[in-house]
Amino acid sequence: MTENSGSVSSGETGKARAEPRPVSTAALAFGRALRQRRQAKGLALRELQKLAYVDKSLISRVERGLTPPSAEFAESCDRALEAGGTLIVLAEAARAEPYVHLPPPPSHFVGREEHFALLDEKVFTGQDKVVFVAGPPGVGKTALVLNWANRRQEEFDAVLWSDLRGYAAGSPAQPADILDDLLRCVGVRPDRVPAEEHMRLALLRGLLRGQRTLVVLDNALDSHQVRPVLPGTPDTTVLITSRRRLSGLVVGSGAVQVSVEPLEDLEATRLMAELIGDERAAGDPEGVGRLVRLCAALPLAVNIAAERVATHPHQSVGDLARELVAEGRRLELLAVDDDAVGVRAAFSWSYRALEADTARMFRLLGLHPGPRFPAGAAAALAGLPEPDARRLLDKLAQAHLVQQVGARYYRFHDLLRVYAAEEATAEQWRDERQAAVTRLTQWYLYGANAASWTLTPARDHHIDLGPAPEGVEPLRFATFDEAYIWCASEMPSITGIARLALDYRLYETGWRLPVELFDYHLLGRPWQTWISSHEVAIESAETGGDLGGLAWSAINLAEAHRRRGDLGRAHELFGRAVEISKEIGENPSLGWALVGLGNIAHEREDYPEAVRLVEESVAVNTRIGYQLGEATSRVHLGRAYRDLGERDLALDHGRRAYEAYAKDADQHGMGFALVPLARTCRRFGDPEQALGYCEQALTAYRNCGDVWGQADALDERGCALAAQGHAEEAMTVWRDALQLVMDLDDRKANVLRGRLEGAV
Repeated sequence: MTENSGSVSSGETGKARAEPRPVSTAALAFGRALRQRRQAKGLALRELQKLAYVDKSLISRVERGLTPPSAEFAESCDRALEAGGTLIVLAEAARAEPYVHLPPPPSHFVGREEHFALLDEKVFTGQDKVVFVAGPPGVGKTALVLNWANRRQEEFDAVLWSDLRGYAAGSPAQPADILDDLLRCVGVRPDRVPAEEHMRLALLRGLLRGQRTLVVLDNALDSHQVRPVLPGTPDTTVLITSRRRLSGLVVGSGAVQVSVEPLEDLEATRLMAELIGDERAAGDPEGVGRLVRLCAALPLAVNIAAERVATHPHQSVGDLARELVAEGRRLELLAVDDDAVGVRAAFSWSYRALEADTARMFRLLGLHPGPRFPAGAAAALAGLPEPDARRLLDKLAQAHLVQQVGARYYRFHDLLRVYAAEEATAEQWRDERQAAVTRLTQWYLYGANAASWTLTPARDHHIDLGPAPEGVEPLRFATFDEAYIWCASEMPSITGIARLALDYRLYETGWRLPVELFDYHLLGRPWQTWISSHEVAIESAETGGDLGGLAWSAINLAEAHRRRGDLGRAHELFGRAVEISKEIGENPSLGWALVGLGNIAHEREDYPEAVRLVEESVAVNTRIGYQLGEATSRVHLGRAYRDLGERDLALDHGRRAYEAYAKDADQHGMGFALVPLARTCRRFGDPEQALGYCEQALTAYRNCGDVWGQADALDERGCALAAQGHAEEAMTVWRDALQLVMDLDDRKANVLRGRLEGAV
């Protein structure tokens, strides 16, 4: 946070701030980098104003993160400070649309004043840094916390929120998912979120340090889920909701509990009256009281029951209460150990009163395995055009059966998700269920395929899936950013969707969906989903007896393990892929598997073996005419020859690879080939040519938005400058590279820090 953040205490609610709240933490990161560059050059604000032709007061506000940098501002400062494009890259993140964070409170809310006072006391007057709100399901924990947080958010510099999905269908959120949510809440673009969990936490801590922050973690499963994501920064308060007492946090983090019980009957009656109208409630107080008691005074059930009453104005409240009694008795026959039969009765009563198409949408949504679902996925489940699906979703939201999250996404309360899933799996809907799952998984597959084409349009490994099945409207992406953001947003659902396909015997979809996302995995490096989804892919391909799918799944999973440093597991998977691919016959998967084994040999410094394996890959790809595979193999072959001391062979293969990529205008491939060429030139005494290749690589990587690639090109540029004796320039370039990856890639950041320390 800046020196003028002006955070306020509890007693200063509503006072004006000395400065507006910063636009985003990404803007702060840009401002910090701008200040560092300016100060390194020894420039005052007035001096930079003259060099960059921008107002010094604007520079000051941008440096403090109070104003996002425009493209023109970033370009002017980057040029004046000779930042080599670093400020331009950071400005793109600072101008990104902030991620939707704290949801609004429910429109109808009553009571809980004593809980508000208790939260005020715990957060503002005590020393408590972790507070958890515990209570039974449906009691209104989330509503309480959202109301309190929305009331008090002006007293914090930042309010972050994440749904931990502790009791939702499917898997609870993993620490990496939670940290991704929190980082995006403060404006970090999806492509700037670090791949490693510990780096995400380190970045979050760095971004929150010095500012007063409230972190809301909703629906926690237990202490084990929460503990790895606690920032632990001095001015951060974490507010958690859970069905359980989080004893581990009480002991380990000094957490304090606020308990929530069902509403008092009078408060629940007030809530019912707000929802159905005071006049109607006053006209039948006995019926209202009976409804409230049947709902166990739980706000979730009261909201749903009241909506049913409100939409039946010609029936008396008493008659509607009797219907709910009958529904409760029906459910009692099915209950084994359920203390909230009245709550389930309210769900069932509301669901059975829906129009047929709306009820069908509700139960089909219970099949979606992700934490939230876009309208397009809902449309695929129901086999409807998206506008029609949105109309049904709006009806469900009005009936409090789903919640809208942002402009495009919806989610269930976890109790309602369980109920919808139970309805969807009833025997009578077997055929409907199979058709819906088929459409849903195909919608994701076609989306992943379209994203892959858009992310790497010059690559020749994409497949044409043909026309979409009936009832599926395929996504189309106009830009790289659209495709990238869709992939990043859907990552929490991908493994679940692949598993759903496997469970419903859609084996090809089960392996192809993760494989189609491989281009995104290379760019975004979502390690957890990359690995977990491909483990499902292998299972699906094995079960379906698809050798080709098994080979590709094994190769992609092996590459994830190789990049994470597990060379043993990677070698096992690449070896298996080679055996399978040879059984199939020469095909692209054989070439990739051989390259993978060659890269492992290279990392183990067995350069002759690396050359042997990659030469075999080049030969396979050449025979089958697979140009992308051949070009990629030649890059790795040139690298291996360089480390064997074979200059001419290294340059020959590297240049042939570059020419193949350039022929197709494959920007990522061009950058990928140019940096190793630069390293080869530097190693064999030609730093000037190395610098030329580095400049070309930087341009190519900027054109395709690859931050890792840009850092790699800058790193090599620094090495070439150092080889020419330009130590100060080299250090500046290495600092620029470190600025790009310090929060993204530990291994690369440590290499760059080592270079800087060695140059001092």
